[in-house]
Amino acid sequence: MKRVLSFILTLSMLLSCMMFVLTSCGEDETTPSDEKQNNVNGDNDLALEAGDIFAERAATDDGLDDNWDFGGKTLRVVCHNDGGEMFPAPEDVNKGDLIKDAKATRNEAVEAKLNCNLELAYSGGINELSAYVQKSVLSGTDEFDLIVNHVMTTGGMVTKNLFLNWYDIPHVDFSKPWWAATTSTELTYDGKCILAISDINANAITSTCVIAFNKNLAAAYDLGNLYELVLDGDWTYDVMYDMIKDIYVDTDGSGTRTAGDFYGATFGMDNSTNAWLWAFNNPIMAKDEEGVPTIAVKTDKINAIMQTIYDFYYNTNGVGSSDDEDFVEYKMFLNKQSIMTNIYLAHVLWPSFRNFEDDYGILPYPKWDENQKDYYSHVYGEHTVSCVPKTAKDLEFIGVCTEALAYESWKTITPTIYETALKTRYLRDSESKEVLDIVLENRYFDFGFVYDNWQGFGSLVRNMVEAKNENFESYYEKRYPQAKQHFRKILRAYDRLG
Repeated sequence: MKRVLSFILTLSMLLSCMMFVLTSCGEDETTPSDEKQNNVNGDNDLALEAGDIFAERAATDDGLDDNWDFGGKTLRVVCHNDGGEMFPAPEDVNKGDLIKDAKATRNEAVEAKLNCNLELAYSGGINELSAYVQKSVLSGTDEFDLIVNHVMTTGGMVTKNLFLNWYDIPHVDFSKPWWAATTSTELTYDGKCILAISDINANAITSTCVIAFNKNLAAAYDLGNLYELVLDGDWTYDVMYDMIKDIYVDTDGSGTRTAGDFYGATFGMDNSTNAWLWAFNNPIMAKDEEGVPTIAVKTDKINAIMQTIYDFYYNTNGVGSSDDEDFVEYKMFLNKQSIMTNIYLAHVLWPSFRNFEDDYGILPYPKWDENQKDYYSHVYGEHTVSCVPKTAKDLEFIGVCTEALAYESWKTITPTIYETALKTRYLRDSESKEVLDIVLENRYFDFGFVYDNWQGFGSLVRNMVEAKNENFESYYEKRYPQAKQHFRKILRAYDRLG
């Protein structure tokens, strides 16, 4: 029966590949950047059904005085790339894109409530923007009030003594649900926080790493109820590995492992590779007994983790992975060439996933073992953080506006992404929605990643996997002096805040 099933699947894959070529499969030829431009294009005939979350959040007090009136004063915001994280282009609003419309609604609500204006003061690529911010602040020029920028790049800018302590900004309340919980824990040191994450940073949701699985293929291979494993807390690496380790079909008949074959799982060697470190509860930095963030990646289990990850990518028959340009893991998944693949939540919003004909679901990255209490989700380094330049003059104005923006983002943008787009419109079943709650509730913003700036261990897993290096000790010994020096500068920047 196994041989018959294998033959049927092989034939099915061959026919699928033939149809794929004959039809040119234009959707799958779309590049990731093109897909992102089509992000969450709404269908006018679909009702926006998201339960009562909008009403519930609208009924929540923002904690701000209702009588603020700034007389038309302008909050000047610097935002990387096209500024879209904060300011959707006017020509893109009311064109069916749910998230862009929500951002426009958020901005209008803040302007009306506070009698202020929101303005994109400067935008550019991450390196261009960083150079601009540094030059402006060091020259003492008062050109902007708030920075919303790429996490890794901004983390490196902290060493230049450019930003203020968020705890010195009036009316900002990290205890509120519109601020990431780890802002007041992992990202706060000695009562200070320089880079903060709130619902203003909406791509900290869509950049979250998850695993997608094809429900039809999972059933064909009798993998059982994957959702039940997750919800019961039993979704571990060994469980996942045992499921897919031997599933491989030489679909194209080449006699070698290629992008034309069928795999139990296809995993890319990109930034999502780093997600394993946090999934296995092995953060880069942890606070010592005195509360000082300290490099802590070298744990008792780190060598076993790195060997496990190496073997997963290079020594597992059922895992397809390659840095070859033809080997695009999510496209192979969409072409029914794998049962599982790694994606970001943003993929769920892309046209190719929305139009995928097979039923699929999402899962968190598995736990290291059954002793690990929680699942942990890594947020890919594409997301933004927020900070205030030390040249800022009116801190009360900035604080009130930022708190209002965070609240309105929590009230409008987050449920649009989370409830309307992901849960109501694009995820296929109720179990995926339960899993989504687990994934987002357990996002981990590691001090050692947020402030990494490519100087520490933030890309440890990707670097070692890409280099086919399975020797953590040698990598750590070589990298540690640079990482230690970098984070010494980061902590010195905290100390300079007084």
